Amino acid sequence: MPPLIRSNPLIWLDIPVVDLDRAIAFYQPVLDWTLDDQRPQTDMAVFRHSRGEVAIALILQSSAPGGLGPLPYLNCHGRLKLAMAQVEPRGGTIEQPIHSLAPFGFRAVIRDSEGNRVALHSMAMNE
Repeated sequence: MPPLIRSNPLIWLDIPVVDLDRAIAFYQPVLDWTLDDQRPQTDMAVFRHSRGEVAIALILQSSAPGGLGPLPYLNCHGRLKLAMAQVEPRGGTIEQPIHSLAPFGFRAVIRDSEGNRVALHSMAMNE
């Protein structure tokens, strides 16, 4: 698999939904964009994109998204553990430590120093 391009800090965006079928039926015609339904493998639908481009997914949630909203994934390729070590000392908090998104790499969910919820992402764990 070729490495992700580091030219864009945003690499992925989750849009939480409570009804995946309804959300697909909304976004496909509104944006005139094809979504790949990933069920039953995982409860999400991904907007079609090429490798190295920013990806967007509709992610099924068990309850209304409420204040969570979209979750941007920021590229920490090559330095996920180093980035995580900087979160709390810089005034952020860790909501979810580094975990697998196989086959889509690894992520951690944090709140930044201003309270914004973001995911830090890398394709490899041992970085």
